[in-house]
Amino acid sequence: MSILDQQYKTLVIAATPLPGVVRKPAILKIWLLELSRQRLFLLAVLIILGLSAAPVSQSIVDYLYPLDGNSFVHAISSLFNSSSLRELEELRERRYMQLVLLFMSSGILAASIVLVLGLPRAIEKARQQASVLLKQSQSIESVNPALAETLARNANNLVLQPESLIEMQTENRAEPVPEPESLTKTKAVSLKKQPDRFVGSNQRYRIDRALASGGSGIVYQAQDTVLGRQVALKELLEDVDTDDEQAKRFKVEARALALLNHVHILPVYDLFEEKGRFWLVMELLKGGTLEDRITKQGVLDIGETVGIVTGIASGLGFAHQQGFVHRDIKPANILFSTDGSYRITDFGIAKHKSTEVRTRYGLILGSPGYMSPEQASGEQIDLRSDIYSLGITMYQMLTGRLPFVGDTSSVLAQHITRQPQTPSCFNTALTADLDAIVLKMIEKKPDDRYQSTDELINALDALNTGQAGL
Repeated sequence: MSILDQQYKTLVIAATPLPGVVRKPAILKIWLLELSRQRLFLLAVLIILGLSAAPVSQSIVDYLYPLDGNSFVHAISSLFNSSSLRELEELRERRYMQLVLLFMSSGILAASIVLVLGLPRAIEKARQQASVLLKQSQSIESVNPALAETLARNANNLVLQPESLIEMQTENRAEPVPEPESLTKTKAVSLKKQPDRFVGSNQRYRIDRALASGGSGIVYQAQDTVLGRQVALKELLEDVDTDDEQAKRFKVEARALALLNHVHILPVYDLFEEKGRFWLVMELLKGGTLEDRITKQGVLDIGETVGIVTGIASGLGFAHQQGFVHRDIKPANILFSTDGSYRITDFGIAKHKSTEVRTRYGLILGSPGYMSPEQASGEQIDLRSDIYSLGITMYQMLTGRLPFVGDTSSVLAQHITRQPQTPSCFNTALTADLDAIVLKMIEKKPDDRYQSTDELINALDALNTGQAGL
């Protein structure tokens, strides 16, 4: 078999699972967005090819089908509309277009071959991610079945054949086959409660149950066996644990919280790494989130809203003074304790003025419903972006709804282009002064908003109690 035949066979084998991959968006995304040296080199070649196709084609045509070198003769021929000249010019034009198409087709063919040859690697990478997600699902299925089901569903989206998922489940759950004489004893032991899971130095933290899943990790309720107190543990999800960028963001969260000692910012107690996973130890608050309150009450009391927003603005102001921008202010990231106090949490995508963490091209961090226009556009942001997100949060607290709704792309576009309705359209108890404060917080242009949280707090403090209906 010739080398060419071998290469052709390799290409055919690599392309075989392509129809299945097209039906699996998660795998398709991994395949198309994968960065490699080969792809970067190909991109450079394609750019050069695209820029040089026209001039190179023209040079070839000039060489193979030259016009009469005598300019006087050429001018006379043109003047009398010579048929031979017309035929030559038409031939030159056809050859030029054919050469350009040949160059472009060659580039597209080369790009397709490189993509197809990378397909098996992308499928294997997706399978590895599915295996990790499945392990994560199995580890929490007894404490949080709903979250375990979500992770398992995500794992299923990363494999081409359901049988592969079943095989991984079998591998993950496989236990040594017991000897015949110990079979009865093994069955008896298996009926007992599973042993507690411990993490941290000297197995300090005992995990009790899963609480929630965020963009970068799972939050557990745990017991600090040294200090004898309950804490919240945040574990970086395994499917992004090998992502250096995600790991850096997780470390940024820990450093940010460690530096931010404020009554309205959730304190961090510890950060550790165990078996390739990062863990963040935080205060455990059991009063639910601001999102829970909005869902339960619909519209919050005006006085309560102003008080909470003032407190959040104070916490954000302290973070801003330390050089941090939160970038994901929303009701789900405001936690309450049972005594009614509240804290800002989830600094997982916080940005420090001196950090070197950067997002991949085209990746927008944050929650679409609360993003500032500049954040939705992927532009540089500053503290005024947090003020915008806080304004959207306040809008929702006062009206029970978000100003912009729809699918993700529609909401992002509305943040950038559409003016919101005034909050009093949905809550007639609101005054013009309160309307003005909220609308100024969510102005499209950062320069038109409050320029600091101090300005916002002063505006809230200046509200006339009687006029605002507090």
